[in-house]
Amino acid sequence: MRRMMNKLSFVFLAALSVAALGCKKKGADCDKAIDHSMELSKADMQKMGEDDATIAKMRAIGVDHCKSDKWAGDVVQCMIDAKTEADAQGCYKKLTPEQQTAMNNAAMEAMKPPAGATPPPAPAPDMGSAAAAPAGSAAAAPAAGSAGSSTAP
Repeated sequence: MRRMMNKLSFVFLAALSVAALGCKKKGADCDKAIDHSMELSKADMQKMGEDDATIAKMRAIGVDHCKSDKWAGDVVQCMIDAKTEADAQGCYKKLTPEQQTAMNNAAMEAMKPPAGATPPPAPAPDMGSAAAAPAGSAAAAPAAGSAGSSTAP
């Protein structure tokens, strides 16, 4: 579960951070860059179980940071021109370290489960046919004469 969250966070961070690059010229450029980046990564996010509401939330974070952190125009254009998700991730590297950190922190915060929420339970390990036998059934009890049997031979 944690590994999937880390991978999902990376996809979100890469998509949003790269898409949001270069937004200091026009707010519309930030919107266009983020929208394009999100479109490139949407299939991967959906494969990881993210719904449209979460994707929209991540888009809003990207646009906000693009505008407020005044990302360089060449980075925004890089995101607009990206042909693949990998291209967009390459644009992300053009952000300053401070811009990357701000975007990463915001995305990680958005990915946290709400306070008091419990993660879904992990699937039970497969314990073979004994796991399926109800307690007290013949299948759950040791066979007569086997180790653990209360009858002596």
